[in-house]
Amino acid sequence: MYPIFLKVAEEEKNKEAYWTFDVANQVEEIHAGLYQKKLDSIGENIEVTYYVCNFCGNTVEKDAPDICPICRAPKSEFKKID
Repeated sequence: MYPIFLKVAEEEKNKEAYWTFDVANQVEEIHAGLYQKKLDSIGENIEVTYYVCNFCGNTVEKDAPDICPICRAPKSEFKKID
């Protein structure tokens, strides 16, 4: 879905739309990896703390980064998910 949106935004020279779709695409790829990791560990009783960037939705394990690698938001924009 996002690759098509990215192509259209690029063709229309809509930088804001392109940025939004690019960020969403990157975050969805991260989410897919986290979901798969969790599925692969079913039955292992592993507890993981997640942090979500309030700006772009990037989700990370264990500790929030100093700067979001997706949108460059500061660590303070990450919310711990219990």
